[in-house]
Amino acid sequence: MLSAGFARIEITPPLGCIISGYYEERRGLEKLDPLYAHAVAFADGDTRAVLLYMDALGIRQELLDRMRARLGACLRLPAEAIFVGCSHTHTGPEICDGMFAPDEAYNARLEKLLEQAAQLALDDLKPAKLLFAAGRVPGISFNRRIRMRDGSTRTNPGYGNPDILHPIGTADEALRLVRIVRENAGEILLVNFQVHPDTIGDCLKGADAISADYPGFVVRTLEGALPGAHAVYLNGAAGDLNHIDVNKPAWDKNGGYEHTAHMGRSIAAEALRIYGKARPLAGDGVRFAQRPLSVPANKGKPEDIPLAEKYVRAHREGRDDLIPETGMGITTLVAEAARILALKDAPDTFTLNISALAVGGLCLAGIPGEAFTQIGKRIKADSPYEAQLIVGIANGYEGYFPTQEAFEEGGYEARSSCFRIGVAEKIAEAEIALIRTMKGV
Repeated sequence: MLSAGFARIEITPPLGCIISGYYEERRGLEKLDPLYAHAVAFADGDTRAVLLYMDALGIRQELLDRMRARLGACLRLPAEAIFVGCSHTHTGPEICDGMFAPDEAYNARLEKLLEQAAQLALDDLKPAKLLFAAGRVPGISFNRRIRMRDGSTRTNPGYGNPDILHPIGTADEALRLVRIVRENAGEILLVNFQVHPDTIGDCLKGADAISADYPGFVVRTLEGALPGAHAVYLNGAAGDLNHIDVNKPAWDKNGGYEHTAHMGRSIAAEALRIYGKARPLAGDGVRFAQRPLSVPANKGKPEDIPLAEKYVRAHREGRDDLIPETGMGITTLVAEAARILALKDAPDTFTLNISALAVGGLCLAGIPGEAFTQIGKRIKADSPYEAQLIVGIANGYEGYFPTQEAFEEGGYEARSSCFRIGVAEKIAEAEIALIRTMKGV
């Protein structure tokens, strides 16, 4: 018989911590809302697994592999049975050593908190059944890659830019809701949508803050409307999606904390609309799997290194005037330069975690980075599971996975990706194969 348990622990870092998500140092000088680690445990007979999902930008695969191994040893579970995802909020703590050093004391505390959350969820196991519903949330997720009149591709070229021709592709506006209804215990809601949680910066010029971004509003709104319920928001394939409507009307403040609230409430409202129409999911078995996928590194040429060093140094010193671009174009050049320097002495190939966790007719497909929306749509379309959810930044955070077309077009995501053309398609094929094997079809 299937059983499920829930726990939640606050993981908000202390004020003054380095905030992750941009190519410049920011520190958390105020707290807009708390950050949490959510734990959902599943069991069927002797088979147990835990979903850990936290308000954080991401955790690099190398570090997370070690954390999952230690957590597994403490919880007496295989490491693959511990499925770890991050919401990708850009107003959370620096956990991995990217451009800025993390707080190792916080990281050690975080691992202990994750262990506690997982154990509490396992201790909370109650008989359960699953229900599923699908909906749609229009008007809050937009493709951020834009075709310009000169034929080039730019990411976020600015509101009302007269050189904009049209967005490249369409956003995935599909929402998926799973209700885990338990005996004599609060039900657990899994809400799956896809858009970048990077909405806060538009209203905090010069004032850094800690926030869960719109996923926090999704959780708080649902739990306020459904007393006793526990909600977890799972962000999907959002690598080329964000909240910015470049053609917004002048009166619409399409960013900032009020827009953050609007997005979270809009997602929660759709979950509530379809809540009563959720239908039972068949099956009760718990399964988990992980496979390695080897992909080639997107290394720069030796002659590119001096210019890359110049751009990164200029940006760190506040001399963006030395970088021949404006706006998001500066970020693109800095990100490309950072990628060239990071891969200077790297191996020619990397190994990515392709993972999945299934409970009856529910399946979570874990992608260890920022996949483009087309990849998420493809996996959902080809999955044999009735309730197929895509979880980005899962069991690793290795950056962007652009499609082949995106690599050919260029733009921020393609120029900053650590992997060569074809990586997204390889991930989709590997994920679909893993899911089908786990399902036995």
